[in-house]
Amino acid sequence: MPQGIAVFSWDQKIGSVLDFKYPESAKISHSLTQKIYMSHAFNEEFNKEELLEVNFNNQTILSYCDKKRVPEFGYEVIILIFDEVDKENLYKLKVDLLEFGKALFEKPKEERKEFFSNNIDKFFRKSTAKKILLLGRAGTGKTSIKQIIFEGKDPKTLLYNPLEPTRGITPSVYSWLDLKLGLFDTSGQELEDLLCEENLDQILAFENSDVILYLFDYPLWNSKRDIIFNDLEKINSIIKKEKNYIQIVLFLHKIDLIEESNRDKELEDIVNNIRKRFDFSIYFTSIFPILIYNLYNAFYNIVSNFSEDTINLKKIIDEMISDNSKTMCYITNKNDSIIVQSMSKDFNTLLINHIYKMIAQLTQSFENIAINDNIDHLIISSSKSINTILNYLNLQKFNIKNLIIISESLSANKLIILIGKLRLNINRHYYLGKKPE
Repeated sequence: MPQGIAVFSWDQKIGSVLDFKYPESAKISHSLTQKIYMSHAFNEEFNKEELLEVNFNNQTILSYCDKKRVPEFGYEVIILIFDEVDKENLYKLKVDLLEFGKALFEKPKEERKEFFSNNIDKFFRKSTAKKILLLGRAGTGKTSIKQIIFEGKDPKTLLYNPLEPTRGITPSVYSWLDLKLGLFDTSGQELEDLLCEENLDQILAFENSDVILYLFDYPLWNSKRDIIFNDLEKINSIIKKEKNYIQIVLFLHKIDLIEESNRDKELEDIVNNIRKRFDFSIYFTSIFPILIYNLYNAFYNIVSNFSEDTINLKKIIDEMISDNSKTMCYITNKNDSIIVQSMSKDFNTLLINHIYKMIAQLTQSFENIAINDNIDHLIISSSKSINTILNYLNLQKFNIKNLIIISESLSANKLIILIGKLRLNINRHYYLGKKPE
């Protein structure tokens, strides 16, 4: 992923003059621009455009200068800086920088900054910002869910080692494909105060929220459902004060505590009971290994309301997995969080948590090997005929990292073919703009 882009000119008396850069935090040193200038000035031919690839202080820099303009306008240079270059897409980046630089320098100087700002999304993805407010009584599992979904924590560890209670309001910001998600975790012990009176904390929590996720667990429903209804009435009352539409979503958590033989009927009764008073979306969740898939799907459904990328990626992997039995596929982001997943109806859900944990342990080592040794994928075969393939997509610009497929029916060779097709479709979608049918 590019770390920065900058435009500078060269003054023979004072050296480099930085015209503008993005992002503002990008470090563009004088020694860097001097190195770039010297690279272009070394060749004194002034009858052609020049695009160079320069290595400097463990960075790779693509640099464009139209040297036909130098005799009249002096050196004008645009640079694109990387900590690590995605070699597979380097050619396209060079073409994009050439086109961008040519168009920029043809503009009058007073128009260049606006053109630069309006077109840098060619290299830097602009994200949509959304806010999710997480509410619920103490001990229902809000923070555990946050850490599993957004921070890649092991569900089994959190299942048997409960976290310390959250105090106050804890905001976190996460990258999720084309979204920046602000997640506000709140204290269950302080929920009643937060809902009862309009104060600074209430304003901070509810203001500009796009989704309010209210979490209640099965034990609380059985013992104190009046408290749940009371909370929901107060939440409804508060959001009516907001001018913007706020979606309310309910998670009925810890459904693993319901007897499996009676689970479907019990959940149907709970939904019918709630529907008599509220028309909110309800999801059934758990961090119990055999049910963890439901939790990821619930967040997929919430996020897909805002994220076109999430929908398109899901379509791509759904289409590929639909023709295979006992097979599961998922994609992770740079934080190793699962962003989309799909599995055939006959996949053994008992394997899911074990697979998540195994991949989490492998992913950092595999990433280092993939970068240093240029390895595309890693295949793991078990004695029980379970084959797993881990592919390093490295679409850092789009906040996508790994593609994983697990199958009890496909051989290692067939997995390689399948993951090749998936990778091709994902790259076509992002770099050629082709949406899945």
